[in-house]
Amino acid sequence: MDAERYTPTRLEWLVLNVETKIPMLLSQLRRLKDLKTVDDIRVFFRVKEPDTVVVVTRYVKEVPKDVVKLLDEEIERQTLEIAKHYGWDSWVKIERDMP
Repeated sequence: MDAERYTPTRLEWLVLNVETKIPMLLSQLRRLKDLKTVDDIRVFFRVKEPDTVVVVTRYVKEVPKDVVKLLDEEIERQTLEIAKHYGWDSWVKIERDMP
């Protein structure tokens, strides 16, 4: 069976790269802030064409707001750092989807 080749868009590639950083970020955050379980915070990404990464963050109410803020800032920093590496930082935008 022949598989159809797919080439991701720049935005999809960026999201894929950022997604690889999330487990490490969450692990560090859990260690630093003594969160109870791995399910305290979940982070997902969506592509919003033509130029936007949507960061979807869900967390239980017991997670302190400063922890969520710290995670949000670090995700933005990592996303822009990766975009800059590829020369895409001039056009990429970041939106947040948080409760």
